[in-house]
Amino acid sequence: MPDTPAAPTNVYIGRSAPRVEDRRLLTGAGRFVEDVRPPRALGPALAAVVVRSPVAHGRISALDLEEARAVDGVVKIYSAEELAALGVQEMPCLTRIESADGAPFHAPPRYPLARETVRFVGDPVAFVVAESEAAAQEAAEAVFVDIDDLDPVVDPKASEEIGYVWEDGDRAATDAAFQQAAQVVSLSDVVNNRVVITPIETRSALAWVDPADGGAVLTTQTQGVHFVRRTVAGTLGLPEDGLRVVTQDVGGSFGMKLMNYPEQTLVVAAARDLGRPVRWVSGRTEAFLTDAHGRDQISDAELALDAQGKILALRCRTLGNIGAYASALGPGVLSKGFAKTLGHCYRVPALHLTATGVYTNTAPTDAYRGAGKPESEYLVERLVEAAARRRGEDPVSFRRRNLVTADEHPYKAANGFTYDSADFPAVMEKAVEVSDRAGFAARRAESEARGLMRGWGIGLYLHLTGGDPAETSEVILEADGTVTVLTGVQASGQGHETAFAQLVAGRLEIGIERVRVVEGDSARIARGGGTGGSSSLPIAATTIARATESMLDAARELAAEALEAAAGDLEYGAGRFTIKGTDRTIDLAQLAAQLPEEKAGQCAGLADAEGEFQTVPHGAYVAEVDLDPETGVVTLDRLVCVDDLGVRLNPMIAEGQLHGGLAQGIGQALCERTVYDPDSGQMLSASLMDYCLPRADDLPAFEMHAADIPTAANPLGMKGAGEVGCIGVPAAVINAVCDALDVEHLDMPATPERVWRALRD
Repeated sequence: MPDTPAAPTNVYIGRSAPRVEDRRLLTGAGRFVEDVRPPRALGPALAAVVVRSPVAHGRISALDLEEARAVDGVVKIYSAEELAALGVQEMPCLTRIESADGAPFHAPPRYPLARETVRFVGDPVAFVVAESEAAAQEAAEAVFVDIDDLDPVVDPKASEEIGYVWEDGDRAATDAAFQQAAQVVSLSDVVNNRVVITPIETRSALAWVDPADGGAVLTTQTQGVHFVRRTVAGTLGLPEDGLRVVTQDVGGSFGMKLMNYPEQTLVVAAARDLGRPVRWVSGRTEAFLTDAHGRDQISDAELALDAQGKILALRCRTLGNIGAYASALGPGVLSKGFAKTLGHCYRVPALHLTATGVYTNTAPTDAYRGAGKPESEYLVERLVEAAARRRGEDPVSFRRRNLVTADEHPYKAANGFTYDSADFPAVMEKAVEVSDRAGFAARRAESEARGLMRGWGIGLYLHLTGGDPAETSEVILEADGTVTVLTGVQASGQGHETAFAQLVAGRLEIGIERVRVVEGDSARIARGGGTGGSSSLPIAATTIARATESMLDAARELAAEALEAAAGDLEYGAGRFTIKGTDRTIDLAQLAAQLPEEKAGQCAGLADAEGEFQTVPHGAYVAEVDLDPETGVVTLDRLVCVDDLGVRLNPMIAEGQLHGGLAQGIGQALCERTVYDPDSGQMLSASLMDYCLPRADDLPAFEMHAADIPTAANPLGMKGAGEVGCIGVPAAVINAVCDALDVEHLDMPATPERVWRALRD
């Protein structure tokens, strides 16, 4: 890779500046969807409730709306047929995976309201709009829907409805390597458990028709307004410029608010039909049933080893549960997302993957923090651990022999992806050292003296950051001397308002308080690929940095005019232009104030994303657990984390991102279990009483260590950080649990019941 020009000096990079958005969010001044009111001239918003299927699979034989329509306050109730008459169309899947034999992708049609057949509990069948939420709820309860039951399938291994059978890698080379192997190590039916993502803010949507231009306006949670505009407009038969999508503050997302949902189409269709604003808000149980879920794969994998224990090849077959319908990005997560990091950080000369996606009568799955990478890397880490165990070898020694070394970079993995900068062995060795592995025997003895079983586990990870590079960033010097940054990504808790302001303020050498970051308005922001794939820094920050330079170039020309000097004679620093060798200066605020009206807005810079945006953050995590043999309860006693994130724009925010990912990964490893009844298809874990999220007392104080190597993939040297915690930690925790139990494998989640049974088996 050619050398990337160094970025200009920026005094704010690497500074843990306090988050500027926190005061607003913590004092009740946030602007979430429920805080938004439609224009006063349109009147108050109508309330909407979705009538949902109570059964997992069946044919709709009757839908009687008459009693419900008679409820006082009801404005209108929509059926699938009435929506069709309004021109509402099928919801799109944007990652249609073709099978290896050329067979086209199979997907059952999905409409905002189910037509003829329902496919999971919670499938929408009618949409009630009323003057109040109480009236809408009363009418929804009066809707009569008769469904002829069909047998549900909730286990992907029992499904016969196949979406695709996709392959990746070199089958011939992989088969040849296995034929030459001195040893083959395999694991079967490794479960990556389905999780319900449960952000603190449930989904909601508010729509109205703008009286000024007749266009539709949708305010909703997104991870990028342009993606939702494209997908929702398509279901309404609208051109993209016929729908404005607005997102302000978002109370968590983690991937599941990236894609479109039926309710967003429903509120816009109703608002256009009725000429009044319409609002829908999900309840918590409704969210459990209908939000896109994460993970849910079952895999078989095997390693071919030579006589010295070096990896010759990796072969994998994975079965992914698409759910009832193909969500916008779901099939791609279970196939190409899984494949992207299957080679992991090990030297794997050949690999082959067969990924099968099947449909079940469960909620659709889609992108969740990591989107395929946690699933494949957990599998590889468990397989590596099994290989070391079967060889009677220390797991660190086995990894040490097979890790890609620093001098091999740029390294091209067997699946074609290139790693530009990493030092996997150094990160692992640091994790082993700072976790005091040498003292583990004493800690184990102390646990045993208390009647507990202690285990030690390590988990390595890498991420190949992704995202959509359709980003245009704009930096504008306003008339009052402040600077506005327009970007197409979307914060949902990541601290963009602080991080991007730091970046721009540092380059301009002005106070952070003078920079305002604007996201989430498709009418104001030219384009954007949204937030996903840990891309906010590799894509958005690098583009914002270039837009800032472009703004400075424009400012230099305007300053030259104001100072009656040549632009080349000006130097910039401390927020002002100075004629070299003189004391004649003009600062940005003065320049903005002096601009004549005809030049207002000319002091701006625009930049499109360009160049490489994949980066390779990576790390090693060490977990120590105590097990109570009487109850099966697992206590995560220590977690030591070593991460390479490249240049950290705001170390405090970066560490906060790590903490959040770690908590979610620990939750998946130890307690989060999504359960559907196999006979009825009913979700048995559809509330926070039945679904266990990790709490503060489930987590130790994380011991965080940096091992950062700036990437050469972008001028800022920054790597993505948002997803890495939950990629690396599940394997570390389960490896520690298996070490304590002295077993080769135990599936996630390691609940007390599951551990207790393993002890007795």
